[in-house]
Amino acid sequence: MPEMRERPFLARPARGYGSRFIPPASEVEFSTARVDWFAVERAVNGEEPRPDLTRDELREAALWLRRHGMERAAVSVHLSVYERLVKEWEASAGMLGPDQLCTEDGCRKARSGRGLCVNHLLADRKWRQALAGLGMAA
Repeated sequence: MPEMRERPFLARPARGYGSRFIPPASEVEFSTARVDWFAVERAVNGEEPRPDLTRDELREAALWLRRHGMERAAVSVHLSVYERLVKEWEASAGMLGPDQLCTEDGCRKARSGRGLCVNHLLADRKWRQALAGLGMAA
C-alpha cells in the first residue's frame, strides 16, 4: 500500500459547492484497518452526527480540507484539533515550503519558534537556561 502522502486525493466539482470528497475507489483501499473513508467523508462534509475519528482519519480529513483551500484555523475548528497539529500533518505530507520547516539539518518538522520545531526549540531553551545558570551568555 502506498504511503499516505503518495496516495492521490480526488475531488470533482459538485453543483454549486466547489470540491466534493471522493474516497479511494478500490476495495483494497476501503478495507484498510486504519482509515474508514466513509467517516472521513462525513467529517469533511460536516454531516451530523459527527463521527468519532481515529488520528489517521483526522489527518486524512485535515489534509484533504487544506489541499482544497480551507484555512488552517478553519480546519482546526471544523475537526476540533489543534492548529499546530494540522501544521505538523502538513509538514509530514510535504505540503509546507522550506521557509516553514525547522532550520536544523535533516529535520523536516514544522517550524514553531526561532526557526526551530518544537523538539529543537525545547532543546535550545534548555541549553540557554543551562548557560544562564553558569553565568554565560547564550
